[in-house]
Amino acid sequence: MNKKRIGVVGAIAAAALAVSALAVPSAFAAKKSIVIWADETKGPALLKLVKDMGKSVPGYTVDVKSFASYTALQDAWDKATSATGPDLLLGDGAFATKGAKAGNIQSLIISSATRQAFSKGAFEALSVNGRIYGIPTDVDTTAMIYNTAMFATAPKTIGDIYDYYIKNKATLTNGVCSFNGSWGAQPMLTALGGGAWGYKNGKPDFTDVVFNSAAFKANVAKYLIGADGKTNNFFSYDGCDTAFKAGKTPIALVGAWNMSSIEATSVKFAWGALPGTTAGTFGKQWGGVSGVYLTSYATTHGVKTGANQLLNKFFATEAGQLSFNEAQKDQRPLAHITAAAKTKDKNAAGIGAASVNSIGQINGALGNKTGGSDWYAVLGDAMTDIFAGKDVSTTLDKGAAVLKQNFANHAKG
Repeated sequence: MNKKRIGVVGAIAAAALAVSALAVPSAFAAKKSIVIWADETKGPALLKLVKDMGKSVPGYTVDVKSFASYTALQDAWDKATSATGPDLLLGDGAFATKGAKAGNIQSLIISSATRQAFSKGAFEALSVNGRIYGIPTDVDTTAMIYNTAMFATAPKTIGDIYDYYIKNKATLTNGVCSFNGSWGAQPMLTALGGGAWGYKNGKPDFTDVVFNSAAFKANVAKYLIGADGKTNNFFSYDGCDTAFKAGKTPIALVGAWNMSSIEATSVKFAWGALPGTTAGTFGKQWGGVSGVYLTSYATTHGVKTGANQLLNKFFATEAGQLSFNEAQKDQRPLAHITAAAKTKDKNAAGIGAASVNSIGQINGALGNKTGGSDWYAVLGDAMTDIFAGKDVSTTLDKGAAVLKQNFANHAKG
């Protein structure tokens, strides 16, 4: 009788323990994983910070997938599904624009404290129809560096650079080199009176296409074309980085990601902004804000709360932005206001100072193909044709006609 009683009690106790084990989370229960995707520059930096990020999201693990290139990241994102996609994604403002339309990037609720930690423009760059789709991380922009063996101080006008190039042409490959293709050529275009669209009351005016402005046509003919009607090689945006690193080009237009390869050479340089045709004026480089985005897949994976927490407690904070930037090989100007002021890297500081001249990189307009080709293809084709000897005015007018359609379509919303 007693044995039976003890057996029953023991069974009841055992059952109670089993139920309690199910009701109370085990210290050894598997944590849900927050998966982050990034490119070959930001991915390795984030991998160094997995433990730090994990501290801001107790109850979760943080996993980082670093892609071999930005293109590889974009391609993978285009093919992502709820089964394969990430919870957080790092990239430029184009991800916000496309993601908002596709529905695979979620809009965010931003606290007043977080709003004040960043410039209004930084959030605007990651907004679509008034809704914020990302936490700004850094600024993708360029600045001018000049070889101090050729210019002891920053040149005052584009004419100063041109005169030096013509005088020393026998020993030089180019006068100005854009390390980043047609995108990086923007300072030269605007320094010569061209560019994409004009501005009215400080805001982009998409009805004003300046690609074929009279000033730009005249300055292209004056500074970029030789006596034979073809390029004089004063400006290049295709494979000219080798010449600058070899000391055969006095001026380079570069981003933070270019700096480690330059510093590996013997070239001594200083920072500045590409001057315009008159002293006191400067070319205006593109300024694109990169960010970190919450994907729709985070909800599907059941980690939206943790991913949101990681956004706000790490990526949106001064400490988080500084540690992220310092972990990167090539540091960029930070989007967080107080973090940017504490950046110690001289290259990031140099680019940050020059970025005062930058203009907003509006991806929706630049990527629009209503006229048949987007901004980058139009620019590349036009400069190739002009450098090959085709008429400057006719070629720029042809490109402007395409851009007019593109920009008008973008302006419709």
